[in-house]
Amino acid sequence: MVSSSMPWPTSCCLLPNWEGGWLRQAVGDREAGREVGLQHHHPDEGLGLSPPIPSVLAIPPACPGPRPRAGLLGHAAVMLFLNSLSVLFSVLSLLPAPHPRAGGGGGGRAAYPACVSTLLLADIRDSGAKPVMVYIHGGSYMEGTGNMIDGSVLASYGNVIVITLNYRVGVLGFLSTGDQAAKGNYGLLDQIQALRWVSENIAFFGGDPRRITVFGSGIGASCVSLLTLSHHSEGLFQRAIIQSGSALSSWAVNYQPVKYTSLLADKVGCNVLDTVDMVDCLRQKSAKELVEQDIQPARYHVAFGPVIDGDVIPDDPEILMEQGEFLNYDIMLGVNQGEGLKFVEGVVDPEDGVSGTDFDYSVSNFVDNLYGYPEGKDTLRETIKFMYTDWADRDNPETRRKTLVALFTDHQWVEPSVVTADLHARYGSPTYFYAFYHHCQSLMKPAWSDAAHGDEVPYVFGVPMVGPTDLFPCNFSKNDVMLSAVVMTYWTNFAKTGDPNKPVPQDTKFIHTKANRFEEVAWSKYNPRDQLYLHIGLKPRVRDHYRATKVAFWKHLVPHLYNLHDMFHYTSTTTKVPSHITRRPNGKTWRPLLVENPRDYSTELSVTIAVGASLLFLNVLAFAALYYRKDKRRQEPLRQPSPQRGAGAPELGAAPEEELAALQLGPTHHECEAGPPHDTLRLTTLPDYTLTLRRSPDDIPLMTPNTITMIPNSLVGLQTLHPYNTFAAGFNSTGLPHSHSTTRV
Repeated sequence: MVSSSMPWPTSCCLLPNWEGGWLRQAVGDREAGREVGLQHHHPDEGLGLSPPIPSVLAIPPACPGPRPRAGLLGHAAVMLFLNSLSVLFSVLSLLPAPHPRAGGGGGGRAAYPACVSTLLLADIRDSGAKPVMVYIHGGSYMEGTGNMIDGSVLASYGNVIVITLNYRVGVLGFLSTGDQAAKGNYGLLDQIQALRWVSENIAFFGGDPRRITVFGSGIGASCVSLLTLSHHSEGLFQRAIIQSGSALSSWAVNYQPVKYTSLLADKVGCNVLDTVDMVDCLRQKSAKELVEQDIQPARYHVAFGPVIDGDVIPDDPEILMEQGEFLNYDIMLGVNQGEGLKFVEGVVDPEDGVSGTDFDYSVSNFVDNLYGYPEGKDTLRETIKFMYTDWADRDNPETRRKTLVALFTDHQWVEPSVVTADLHARYGSPTYFYAFYHHCQSLMKPAWSDAAHGDEVPYVFGVPMVGPTDLFPCNFSKNDVMLSAVVMTYWTNFAKTGDPNKPVPQDTKFIHTKANRFEEVAWSKYNPRDQLYLHIGLKPRVRDHYRATKVAFWKHLVPHLYNLHDMFHYTSTTTKVPSHITRRPNGKTWRPLLVENPRDYSTELSVTIAVGASLLFLNVLAFAALYYRKDKRRQEPLRQPSPQRGAGAPELGAAPEEELAALQLGPTHHECEAGPPHDTLRLTTLPDYTLTLRRSPDDIPLMTPNTITMIPNSLVGLQTLHPYNTFAAGFNSTGLPHSHSTTRV
């Protein structure tokens, strides 16, 4: 990324904190040489720190990336940093120089990107080892820097050490060819290397290496979620706070790395078939030329992001979760009320509400980008429209706007977060879930919006206590200050003990004369049965089963629709296959399923025929036995004629009632002893598959055989499905097999 023979100095300074105490700040820095293209290094290479230098007046260089759509972030980052530098002097000269990690390139200093650095803030009012909170910034994997967030208030108020870091983003951080030529995940490796340095050296800054918490929002949260699943991160931190993100979201992992790498290569004149030659060609390009290429991903996905490489991310994130890879971490996670606002604004103009036409277009666009079936998407689209229509106020544009925001929020944030929480908590690992229901008043946001994506961030970092900034231009009130104190107490308590309720109680009387409502609320642990969560707002309360109906819709019903479709269309002699590469709802892609030989599914077909023939044979035997017994009973009265022959009529007339009683008492009778032949056949036929949909939400109409036939045939055979995607499990884009299914319906 950046090649330089200059060392990477690390400096530390003292800053006045917001209460009049002192904060210690350390800045990792290195002089940057000429920027060149892809210069990725082996993940085991150490950071290679140099002896310290006294000056920290310069901000470390940010990792190269595309220019932000607005110049706000860069300016805000500079102002936030420079405003805090009032009293500076070096103290790192008193500390021993850390040594490079063993095996890091033969003992020499490893070349490492100049932008990979850390900014450390610590309150030094006492000498005890403090909990450490490492913040990973977001930015769609394409932009952002660690120093755009000021952690000084959080560090001072919570008496913790706050660290922000830079990592490579965009092309330089996540380009991948899907093979050994460029495995990808360099940005994640930067984060892991920074965490390794923190774990090995934070004690020199008064930090406790046994209490390191990694937290982030949005893309930063997805990085945190992925770090809990990587064996490279084991032992580097103990707790994770995942704000508005998950490794299970469609934008968390790039399942089409080769596609976007090829697009980039074509734009810069490196489009060759051999991936090694392609990467060699890209290495000759400057970083500026690479990062300025406009590569647009499919909606709800990323062009350059983490990939399943078999190493840093060894398998599908949900499979890793089911295997318990993240159970050793304490996890706190949650979502904001209106996360999906950004997607609604990106599709339609919702200022005056959403028209029926715009609503239909938004749902169609959503399905087109997440579900690749040319015919089956019609059924899914209509089901989604039904589920997200407020039938009590269906013609109100403002109501449509609200339900459209809820659609994106539920699919992209709520369902992945709830699934993550369920998988983490089912074996008793400490899990806490929240729903954030508050936002500041700002001219930058529409008045009708709820707590949107990222609205919790200023409260986590105590911005209301210092006033509006360029990054958060809000009109903060006393309620905002109080809520920020509450959030910082929860976050830092969790970093200290793994329990947001202790050791520091909720007390904001220094802000309000009246009692804080949070003082009477105990945040309960999350478990898959009760699904308790904390409603964070001006009226806090502990509730249960956050948006359970909508979560069940995406988790169970959506894949179940296609599963039922396969059952009813399996015996078709021709298989219609999409001509293009299909896309899973979370971004995974499989190549078209080419059925060139009937033997491809001969085993399954043989088993089906064998089972059907066996059932038919048993039915024939049962029919013959019953017919024989009936015929025998009819012949007995003929052999012994009765003078009261007419009295038999009422008995024959009562036969249907007796047969119904026999069917109701079925478990106490042999299956061949009751009822006429046609009743026995009815008992042994296959069950009505429409009944299985009763496991879906109550407000979803059950499908009938007539409507089921509308579902198109797109998959071959009865394959298990991802719980909130419509493609069969058992494959992944990197060819990494996994033997078990993730279906939970």
